[in-house]
Amino acid sequence: MEKSGHVLRMPHIKIGVSDLKKAVAFYENIVGLEKKSEGPTYAIFNVGGVELGLGAGRLEIFLLVDDVDKACQDLKEKGAKFVTEPRDQPWGARIATIVDPEGNEFILESFKCKICGKFCQSYLELVEHMKEHKGQG
Repeated sequence: MEKSGHVLRMPHIKIGVSDLKKAVAFYENIVGLEKKSEGPTYAIFNVGGVELGLGAGRLEIFLLVDDVDKACQDLKEKGAKFVTEPRDQPWGARIATIVDPEGNEFILESFKCKICGKFCQSYLELVEHMKEHKGQG
């Protein structure tokens, strides 16, 4: 069987927590992880180059792909089941959710500049790239 070349890496995993402040204190002070950011409902830690997100809800595993739409088309042709179809998100990602035979959900995501089409490796890279467009035009 031909392998899909769409998945580039697993950049982010989110685990559900009921008490964000308590969870942040545990991962920062006891486990010793580097906190990248924290807001009222979400916190992100660096774990060896993979982001660990803490927030309400269920486990979410993100897979960075080169192009969500192309990856979804290829995976559907191979029989994959989708929970959600590709859609744009307010933070700049385009995502779709796939489910494996055990019911585990994976969020396929890509970051593509809507102005020039450049593929970015992360949300932060996309934000920095978009700043380049502000002075043009």
